Amino acid sequence: MEIGSVIREKRTAQGLTQEQVATALGVSAPAVSKWERGESFPEITLLPALARLLGTDLNGLLSFQQEMGREEIAAFLGRLVQVAEEGPQAAFALARAQVGQFPRCDSLALNVALTLEGVLTMAGREGSAEEREWIQALYRQAAESRDQAVACQAQAMLFGRAMEEGDFAQAEALLDRLPPQPLYDRAQMEARLAQAKGDGDRAGRRGDLAPLADKAVALGQLLELAPYGGWSVRLQQACLTRDTDAALAALAGLLGSLETPWPGGTSPLCRHLPRKDGAVLGAKLRPGILRELADPDNPTYAFLRSDPRFWDLVGEAPAAP
Repeated sequence: MEIGSVIREKRTAQGLTQEQVATALGVSAPAVSKWERGESFPEITLLPALARLLGTDLNGLLSFQQEMGREEIAAFLGRLVQVAEEGPQAAFALARAQVGQFPRCDSLALNVALTLEGVLTMAGREGSAEEREWIQALYRQAAESRDQAVACQAQAMLFGRAMEEGDFAQAEALLDRLPPQPLYDRAQMEARLAQAKGDGDRAGRRGDLAPLADKAVALGQLLELAPYGGWSVRLQQACLTRDTDAALAALAGLLGSLETPWPGGTSPLCRHLPRKDGAVLGAKLRPGILRELADPDNPTYAFLRSDPRFWDLVGEAPAAP
């Protein structure tokens, strides 16, 4: 919004006439009229007094946008990921320019920090000391946000870094700031209810399922996670869309993955995890999974139970321990 329109809008809201504004500022009424029509602008020395008179501040008077909306941030992050293909340095340069334009947008700071950490991980780099410090500065800014969701996520990220560095006092201080974790997730509960009722459109928009599942599987492969996770995503996708063939294929892959040893990945995410015997872990998980699949009171897999191929895979469910 142009400054003239702001002046007119704020003046009207305050119940002031152009003559009253002119008298208060020591200018002529025609001058105020020209400001509002965009034919001229107030002298810079008048701006503070004009802002106070109109019940706003300089940011409001000059229409300085301090925040970005969710869609704007999402669009920028998409662009940031594309630029990252040229290298992390290009991504950092673009991110710094954007944050410079919206220095008080905590949601932007948080999401830029998260994205840049992902960029460095994908490039197989830890980042320079300057890059790492800037990411931490963005997290610290977001940790002080009035938006609790933004603040909590940033505090959790700072907690993780403090733990990595062995700064347990800082980690404890951050942990004390975090609110208790909610006992329920309403969105997840709604999705489960919709899935049980066979309402695939509400459980997850059908057009979104395939690309989201593809990304989840690709991310798991990139981070060298256990194959079980990817097959689980495919099974959930097929159950939501009631795709019997796809569900049985995913189920076969899932059960097969339980028998395949997974020593753990070598990616930056997994290399810190203690090594486990994947075959032993799969043997422990398999009975519970089979009981869940065969449970007649579980509606998720009801559409599969009339297919003989399902029972060929599941067999007779083991008894409860």
